[in-house]
Amino acid sequence: MKNFLSFLFMLGILCSCKGSYEVGSSVVSIEPTDETVSLSLAGFAAPYEGRFTIGWEAQGTTDYFSDFTAVGEQFYGVNEKGKLVTFTQKPIGKAKTVASDIPVKLITGHANSLYGITGKGDLYVSKSVGDKIEWEKLSSVAGAKALTSSGEKLYVATAKGELLEGTIAAGTISWKNVANTNVIQSLASDGKRLYALGEDTVLYQCEISYPQESWVRIGYNNGSTYTINIRSITYSNGKLYAFGDDNTLYTNKHNSEGNMTARAFSFKKGKKVAVIVGVDVCGFDYSFIQGIKDEIYQKRGIPHEAVLINASHSHFTPVTQSWITWEKQNQHPDTLFLNDVVRPGIIRSIEEAIDNAVKSDLFFSRDTTGIGRNRSLRGSDIIYDNSLDVVKIVSQENKQESVLFLAGCHPVVSDSIANHFVVSANFPGYARSIIESTDGIQTSMFLQGCAGDINPISKFYTTGKQLAEEVMHALSKTPSPIQGNISCYLDTISVPVTPWSREQLEEYLQNAGKKPEDGLARRDVRWAKLMLEHYDKNGTPPTDMPIYVQTLNIGDWKLIGLSREVTTEFGIAIKNLWPDQKVSVAAYTNDIPSYLATDPHVKARDYEGYGSFFWYGQPNNYPLGIFDTVVNRIKENNR
Repeated sequence: MKNFLSFLFMLGILCSCKGSYEVGSSVVSIEPTDETVSLSLAGFAAPYEGRFTIGWEAQGTTDYFSDFTAVGEQFYGVNEKGKLVTFTQKPIGKAKTVASDIPVKLITGHANSLYGITGKGDLYVSKSVGDKIEWEKLSSVAGAKALTSSGEKLYVATAKGELLEGTIAAGTISWKNVANTNVIQSLASDGKRLYALGEDTVLYQCEISYPQESWVRIGYNNGSTYTINIRSITYSNGKLYAFGDDNTLYTNKHNSEGNMTARAFSFKKGKKVAVIVGVDVCGFDYSFIQGIKDEIYQKRGIPHEAVLINASHSHFTPVTQSWITWEKQNQHPDTLFLNDVVRPGIIRSIEEAIDNAVKSDLFFSRDTTGIGRNRSLRGSDIIYDNSLDVVKIVSQENKQESVLFLAGCHPVVSDSIANHFVVSANFPGYARSIIESTDGIQTSMFLQGCAGDINPISKFYTTGKQLAEEVMHALSKTPSPIQGNISCYLDTISVPVTPWSREQLEEYLQNAGKKPEDGLARRDVRWAKLMLEHYDKNGTPPTDMPIYVQTLNIGDWKLIGLSREVTTEFGIAIKNLWPDQKVSVAAYTNDIPSYLATDPHVKARDYEGYGSFFWYGQPNNYPLGIFDTVVNRIKENNR
């Protein structure tokens, strides 16, 4: 009996080491929604005018209008003769004249009434809305150029560049100046934000709660995805409407391929859980990721070190992190998109993956990829980690397969169809779509490797197709089973840096300020001011630039995730610390506040080793020897 019990015990151990993972997956869309009119795209500082998601869909042609607005399902406009007309929204109907006892120049809908301003600057409110309108005078507004309603208050833009806010109470209105702007020719509002068409033909938006500081560009005729010339705008039923010079009415849309996602795999063995998340964004800030991990820990009890979040780094996705030294439209993420779409999308993907886990077998393969090249190093310094790591997940229930694949290459090249102004997951998204079209493969995830100095050789559709074929080739090889327990670690490598002195910064600021027409000089002005602000508020700019190293041991597969934009040689060196073992190295993980480059880059003072730190608003570049510091610390920790 004793021998039989020992046999059962050993059998249990063997069974627990093989095929006993519970694995779940989830794919959640994080596409821009109608909650936002337009978003600034990340990844490129140029063109300095901005890259925006906004495009237009024609709704129909109508008569000429100098201004128009909506009340319920009806539009009201002022035609070329100065007459008030009305027409239906869906479909765009033929305009018919509305009898009006006052000739108005500007109009807006507010609380089921019309408000109008005459050529003399008198503000009127309609007693009713219909085929005949009688007006009652409220006040006068000198120099009014544009008029809109937020649903609570009225807003007027004047010829002097004033933005006036009007509060209506007991049949009267009181005005206050809330911002000074460039001259605005048309205004609209969705209740949270104001939208303005400037006399420079550029579209802007601001937060109603702080209109002076928050104006940013959101669109202009770029000759590609936005090709109309706009005369006036209004907002109705979740859409920004634009009336074009061609007498066509348009509604806004986000130009997108529709493939932005957050994807999660959860792995469980015994009581240990590890989660890997791949997100189609260019980057994220440490605080944002910490907030997500905090919520997952509160809801699910999974510690921070067990949740690895990786950005694909597509340069064709909306801004999701702060770049203080960039032009204003790129300096901060759109809060509605970040907090109402991306954050809940990531959290939902994690929770769904945990909840739908089934018993699965894991397999590891390594092959090579030829999609990239080193974009900066030359001669004997040229190096490229062409490893392609593939993890295959096979459900024990239905034999459905899922695939995780990791390679290091910048998603930085556009294509003729999805061009510079179109939201796209770029080549990782296209590769996933091809892989998932294969029979038996349900879900796939791309993890970005050490791509800091690696660019694609080809345009992104070609790159995605090639990568997908290389993944399928790796899957055709005999894989190695992944077996063993789960353990997770999160380490911090503190790296001291010496900020520039106040005197250096002031001289740098003075020189950069002499070239306001130069985009790089404007960046340098913002960077120097940011560092000087640190001196004023904190006594010094930051003197430490930490690097976070996360390690997930899922059985005998070790996944190491580094923060920052890590250059390719790090991946090779870290894998060589554990020769003949299954080791994969991802970068762009948990925090992406700068590049992390090797000594050849630092010595050359190239973009990766020097110039990029100004774009990221860092106090200095990393010092020589950072490569050895990081690799040796990872070796010492031996996670």
